[in-house]
Formats: sequence, C-alpha cells, structure tokens
Amino acid sequence: METKTRLGELLVRQNKVSQEAINDALRIQVGGNRRLGNILLQMGVLSDDQLASTLSQQLGIQLTDLNEAFSEDAKQILPRYLCTKYGALPLSLENNNILVTAMADPSDQEAIKDIEHFTGKGVEPCLAKQSEINKAIAQKVPYSIKDIFNPQVNTKLTRVIATAALVLVVIFGIATYNYIQSSRYGTVSQLSNSTLYEHLDLMVAFEKSGRISLLGHSAFSDGYYSVAFENIHTLRAFVLSRRNDFSVKQSKWLEWVLDKERSHDAIYSSIVNSD
Repeated sequence: METKTRLGELLVRQNKVSQEAINDALRIQVGGNRRLGNILLQMGVLSDDQLASTLSQQLGIQLTDLNEAFSEDAKQILPRYLCTKYGALPLSLENNNILVTAMADPSDQEAIKDIEHFTGKGVEPCLAKQSEINKAIAQKVPYSIKDIFNPQVNTKLTRVIATAALVLVVIFGIATYNYIQSSRYGTVSQLSNSTLYEHLDLMVAFEKSGRISLLGHSAFSDGYYSVAFENIHTLRAFVLSRRNDFSVKQSKWLEWVLDKERSHDAIYSSIVNSD
C-alpha cells in the first residue's frame, strides 16, 4: 500500500518552506487540532497559492472554481460562523444527500466530521484556495439567526445587535412601568410653584405656599369640585366627610396622594431640622 507523503515533507522537498519553519509549526500544532497548512499561512512562511498547489498534488485533486460550482440552494445549509471556522463553503447538494463542500484542506477529517454532524449530510470535500473561500463566504453566505446568537461569534455586528436589543428591552421596560404607574396613579407634574396630581376626573394641586386645591368631578355627586384648603389635614377631613361621593378607585387614589405628600413633607422637615 502506497504511503501518502506528508504535507510538511512535500513542502520542504519542493523548497517552499524550510525544515526549521515546519518544526516551528509542528511545535505550535502540538496539543491542538489546527491544520499544519493553516499554521504555516499564519506564520507568513507559505502563500495561499503555494498551499493550494501543494495540497492539489498531495491529494491528487484539482482546484475548484467556486463561481462555477456554487449553487444558490447551498448558501443557507451551513451558517456563516461555521463556514469561517472550518474554512469551508457548501457548493451544492447532490443526490443521496451528499454535500459538495469547498475546503482549503480537504484532508481535515475533524472539520468534515463536524460539518456532517451539523448538517446531517455526507460531505464530499473539494479543494479551493483559502482566500477565495473567505471571499465567497462574505459574498454568498448570508447572516442567519444562528450567527447572531452563536456564543463563539464576537463580531461587530453581534455586539451592535446585542446592544440594540438591550436598549430596546430597557426602553420597553421603562414604557411598561410608566404605563402601569399612569394607569394606577395618573400623572404627577412638577410645576414652578406647585405639584399637580391628576387621575380619575380629579385634580389635586399642592402649592409651595401651602395652599391645596381640589378640582374635578367625583363619581357619585353632581357638578364639579373647586375647593381650596389651608393644609393637608383639612383636605383629608374633607375627603373623609365626602367619602360616599367618591368611587372606590377615587378614594384609594386620594389616599395615595395624601400619603405621598405627607411623606414628602416629613422628608422636607427632617432636612430643614438637620440644617
């Protein structure tokens, strides 16, 4: 049985790479699963053309023209992040569930196995230059939801989308909170000389001078209120005396307004006393 010449030996024999460079690449390769050819490319001691021609000779296969071999039906079979990870580009889906795939190193059995596991198809590898595969991936393979949420990907697009999603979540949360608060308590407006509470056809204004006004329509009375009070205690007494005029929701809201303003006065008094 004929033994296939190893890539490193073939490169040295053809004077494309020195034995010293091969030894350095092999030391880098120890303990990992990276292909020797890719390491040599990263080291800058071997060109893309040199690697492709040597692999073509070693494996006994011709380089594939990606533009001619590529079929649009194959562009979504493998997500972009896996194409990039394995330096592979699906070209076409043939009979018997065979996926013809361009690879910078068709002898990379680990990449082939992973692609087969992901796609559920048998991979028939063919040879192409790494630079041409990278260019074709960018041009022919669209981004998908798998690319965006894949934890192995850390691209600018992913960061932008993740940031935008987070901003939308925060905005939605604030909007939801404000809607709930508005539905439950109405609106609170801080004016130059007063604080104005509005809800359920009622309006209560607390002026900085201490004067309080109650305006609006209660659920079980005719006409509209327009009453002024000297302090919060007289307002509370009025609300209690007319409690049958207000609906349950109106009564609860007025009680909330009174408690809120009483708490505000207590905080203000403690600050003044501490000074």
